[in-house]
Amino acid sequence: MSAFGQILEQMVLRVPGAVGAIFADWEGEAVDQFAHIPPLEIQLVGAHWGVVFNAATQFLQKIGGGGIEELWVEGDSALVFVRRVTERYYVVLATSRATHLGTARRELERSAQSLQREM
Repeated sequence: MSAFGQILEQMVLRVPGAVGAIFADWEGEAVDQFAHIPPLEIQLVGAHWGVVFNAATQFLQKIGGGGIEELWVEGDSALVFVRRVTERYYVVLATSRATHLGTARRELERSAQSLQREM
């Protein structure tokens, strides 16, 4: 497992209710991942939420709102967190709805910093 994968694994293990995480580039291509779900599923989560994150960032910049550092979506049974690592890379964390928001956000930020240092 790469250093990136180890960072993602530790994040998933530190967030109760987390199902997986993926580190991806601006095109949604996976750099590395760790998940309790099939690899293709976490790759699809990463790619799709990367598109949403990039579109939201472009829109906000277009209207003068600056860039987005973090985005999270609350569904009926799941939470998805996306955080910028660099201008061209992001990390996605998928969790159950019962996950503590503060814990997930703290670990996502910590992991994004670790991923950036590892680059």
